[in-house]
Amino acid sequence: MPEREREATIGRGRAFLASRPETADGEFTLPMLTAVLRARRL
Repeated sequence: MPEREREATIGRGRAFLASRPETADGEFTLPMLTAVLRARRL
């Protein structure tokens, strides 16, 4: 991603987080979900 586009994207993300009361001040919990696919060779 070009530097200018990257900075704009990060700026929009930061503005969104700052606008929400649950993420505007300090740390917050971000739950994560991981999906795994396992395959075996025969």
